[in-house]
Amino acid sequence: MGSGIKPKALTCKTVLLTILVFCGLVLLFTLIGVLFAPPPTQIGTTRPTETIPGHLLELAGFGLLLGVGLAVIYGREGLPLVLLTPVLTVLLDLDHLPAYLGIAQTIRPAHSLVFIVTALAITSITIKRVEIDLVVLSATLAHMGIDTGLFAPFSPVTFDYYQLDPYRVPFLAGAVVTALVGGFVLRRRGSGTEPIGEESAKSALS
Repeated sequence: MGSGIKPKALTCKTVLLTILVFCGLVLLFTLIGVLFAPPPTQIGTTRPTETIPGHLLELAGFGLLLGVGLAVIYGREGLPLVLLTPVLTVLLDLDHLPAYLGIAQTIRPAHSLVFIVTALAITSITIKRVEIDLVVLSATLAHMGIDTGLFAPFSPVTFDYYQLDPYRVPFLAGAVVTALVGGFVLRRRGSGTEPIGEESAKSALS
């Protein structure tokens, strides 16, 4: 039986904190690559200027679709996710910043499975909202599924490069599934049938 306790609504503060944490982790992974990656692996380059607007639009558009899907399933209280998902999808590209500043760097240092695990761990500790964890996962997978070319899937543990192309469909599928599952989980949570997190603890103690 559920307790009927509604989860706290998402606030602008939560969304902003998530963006700051995500950006901080992207820049941290980028800095690690700049400082500690072997010089032969620091071959990251910039995208041709004329292709940047189209690429950013593609990233934001797909992220927006994921956010809308989450909000449609979750309901009105999920509307902040419509903004958060495309923003995170685009901000993963902050790991190209050194190349634009003329600094040698690795290729896509934050486009990695290690980054995903780290980001989920940190947001779970700092934000403590399952919907945020799901958005972070969905946005990161979406970005990696849209990109092409090389990436280091285990950066910064190792900077061995692989082609992204064979993994694009699984990444995109993972992004969509994560968003859909997240929406249904949150809808059930919001109905009070499956209180989790803080609400679960309070229910257990009452």
